[in-house]
Amino acid sequence: MKGTILGPRFRAAAAVLGAASLIAAALAAGCGGSPPRAASAQGPARPAPEARDGRGAQKAAHEQREQREAQRAWCVYLEELYERATEQARGWPKFEECTRMTTMASPRMLRATSECSLAALRRFEGDPFTPGYAEEVSRCGSEAMTATTLPRSDLAPFMAVLCGRLAGCGDLDYDTCRQSLEDGLGPQLERAIGAMNSRGRQEVRACFGKLACGGDLGPQISACLEPIMDDLLWLPG
Repeated sequence: MKGTILGPRFRAAAAVLGAASLIAAALAAGCGGSPPRAASAQGPARPAPEARDGRGAQKAAHEQREQREAQRAWCVYLEELYERATEQARGWPKFEECTRMTTMASPRMLRATSECSLAALRRFEGDPFTPGYAEEVSRCGSEAMTATTLPRSDLAPFMAVLCGRLAGCGDLDYDTCRQSLEDGLGPQLERAIGAMNSRGRQEVRACFGKLACGGDLGPQISACLEPIMDDLLWLPG
């Protein structure tokens, strides 16, 4: 009987960490509706893209290596979860496929989630496909995101693009936008963007620069974040 339900149960146990996307969904409640109208002011120029010099290439290579190592740590956890589910230690058929996958999670967030989840699995006795274990690994994902929260100073480039767009639309004065959004959404954005790697952050910035003029701000910000948040962790199909 266990074999007939292994696939769905295994995926469900791993997928509970995908609840990180709820952070993005929560943003809609924090900034729903259209921003108040104010006198249009020209925001500062967007930051110039970083020069691709030798140090930039070195940094990219270092991040790629860390990303691969963190992904492997996540696969080690999934393999042990699979072996627990099958009650035999024969390895996981999708382990190599898993190690080749890339996601939007920062290496630090991915490694922290993996290590915490593996430790929780080893502490947990019996069937891991239970609400109790789901609660444990959900805590792992939440704590990993908290640990990788973006410093407020590092949020500035994202605010510059977002508020520059709104100011250009005439929807909101640039300084008013920065103040209101940082006060209202700053902590959520710092947590969500902090969990992403550089590729995810680039996609968020690009999306912020394309917000529709005059539209509801909250759902648009959530729409920029949700696809990336949903791609923080790779799960077997």
